[in-house]
Amino acid sequence: MVDNLAIRAAPHNVRPPDLTYTVVSEVIDDHGHKHVLSRFDDARWDLTPYFEQSNIPESMKTIVWPVDVPPSLLKDTKAALFEWFKFGRPGYKAAIARTIFIAAVNAGPFLRWLTQHGVKSFNEIKPLHLATFRQLCKDERLRPRGVKSRLEIVDLAWVFRDHLHEPPGKYPWGDMSFAAYCGLMGHEVRSSAGLGVGKTPVIPREVQSALFIHCERIFNQAENLFSQRDAGTLGPSTEPMRDLRDACLYLLSITSGMRNDEVIGIEVGAGRRELRDEVEYCWVTSVEHKTGKGRVEYLVPSMTLKVVEVLERYSEPLRVALKDEIDALEASIAQMGDASGRREFVKRLNQARGDVQRVFLGVIYGKNNQITALSGVASRVAMLRLAVKAGQDWKLSPHQCRRTYARTFVESRMGRQALVFLKWQFKHSSISMSQLYAANPAQDPALYEDMLTEYFDIKRDLLETWSSPDQHLSGGAGRKILEMRASAVPDRERLVDNTAMQINIRATGHGWCIAQDSGCGGAGLYESTRCVDCRNSVIDEEHIAVWQGIHEQHREMLELDDLGPVANARIRRDLALSAKVIADFGVAVNGVIAEIQPIESSQI
Repeated sequence: MVDNLAIRAAPHNVRPPDLTYTVVSEVIDDHGHKHVLSRFDDARWDLTPYFEQSNIPESMKTIVWPVDVPPSLLKDTKAALFEWFKFGRPGYKAAIARTIFIAAVNAGPFLRWLTQHGVKSFNEIKPLHLATFRQLCKDERLRPRGVKSRLEIVDLAWVFRDHLHEPPGKYPWGDMSFAAYCGLMGHEVRSSAGLGVGKTPVIPREVQSALFIHCERIFNQAENLFSQRDAGTLGPSTEPMRDLRDACLYLLSITSGMRNDEVIGIEVGAGRRELRDEVEYCWVTSVEHKTGKGRVEYLVPSMTLKVVEVLERYSEPLRVALKDEIDALEASIAQMGDASGRREFVKRLNQARGDVQRVFLGVIYGKNNQITALSGVASRVAMLRLAVKAGQDWKLSPHQCRRTYARTFVESRMGRQALVFLKWQFKHSSISMSQLYAANPAQDPALYEDMLTEYFDIKRDLLETWSSPDQHLSGGAGRKILEMRASAVPDRERLVDNTAMQINIRATGHGWCIAQDSGCGGAGLYESTRCVDCRNSVIDEEHIAVWQGIHEQHREMLELDDLGPVANARIRRDLALSAKVIADFGVAVNGVIAEIQPIESSQI
């Protein structure tokens, strides 16, 4: 049972320390002097100094505590989050500032609900309160993870009960773990373990194509835009320049696989070229924060380095203005006699210094025309704006680019897409993920984990489709799967997941090959009819049109009169094999629809 070291809280013989004036956050000036931003008892906790990501907006760095919650309940909520922030759960690292901010926001609805029902402290919370609120969350159609985020403050209050004045009197979740209480079981738990997520949509291929063409057209106008800007006829923050920045944001995201905060964190000079065995490799450097890897490099096509170079020119006047602001702030701070007045100046100075080399800069017009790195919110707005201007009815967002990148790699590696992407992106059309990562240990390992997740998801989706009772299949393995459907299996989902983890699936262009260690050695790629009865071949409805084309080509060859008897015999054999595949799907062959026996309704 998670964090259930004792069913009941130990008696409070030692009163928790008074944290009222404890410093939560502070900034340090160039002379080493500390300037307090927030103390424990403040109505707002400014966590700005703890955020290293460049794309976090100011509004998501400050916790505004609710004023409509009983003081005792609010005080212990703060204490639990403070302990989590400074020391972490037992056996785990301390929570980062973003986690604390999100936890505080998510706790708000439950704290207010408790207040409305007369609960003034954590030790007054009853099992009925928790069960009722959990049901309310389900009525709102919250997923188990959403329920967990709402109730997490109670779990934290129990974990850090020795630091609270009025903690829960007993373990809140009965005879189960907190995760199980919230419904995080089965597939949800397996998903959290990295066995496939699939919540973020993949950008459709036709949308990708339209977006890329649109961005490339704007990108090709960069020189003309810079000439106008340098001549003084186009401002550095006008709509055409903003459109150029938006196009670069998409191109960099979709060709690198970076997360948004890594893209926004790119600085001047981040791109480099490397020559190995007469092949040029291109790399872009950024800082990875999510897993704490630090500085990482991403393998990109040469076009992406040109995008970085364009961004360096785009941001140049903004960086100059930011440097001027830094000089002015330093001069103002030096002239201030009262140290207490320096706090906001030092805070802004530290932020400006962090952004002065960034290439994704923008102007906040409602905040004294402040120049800052593009935030995650601004990036989402930019992506939506880009999709509209490209004529696409698709809700484009930055995080879709990373998953689309991983999916494109996997589908290309499997043979489901053309190998052009692999050749363009990685310089090789037959390179493995192990070889890619070994090429530069400074890369982001999480990106390769995402690729493996996508590979698992694709295999699982295929297996689920093949096991569906209304799916017709052909090929040796395909017909075997049809026979297996008649057998009852207790847990079809688990069978599919376990099989997906163990099986290799490769596309042939006219079907799927599931050979593991032995097979035809790839001959089926060039001789499609070898796959018709091969025990490693699955041909599904995705390939009907391909086999109709194969059949028509052989029928046309049969009409030729100069091929000789051996060739004609081969053509007749292959014609019969292609007809066999088409017949398995009940599609017309020579004007006749083949009889298909009804497929058993039993599912695996």
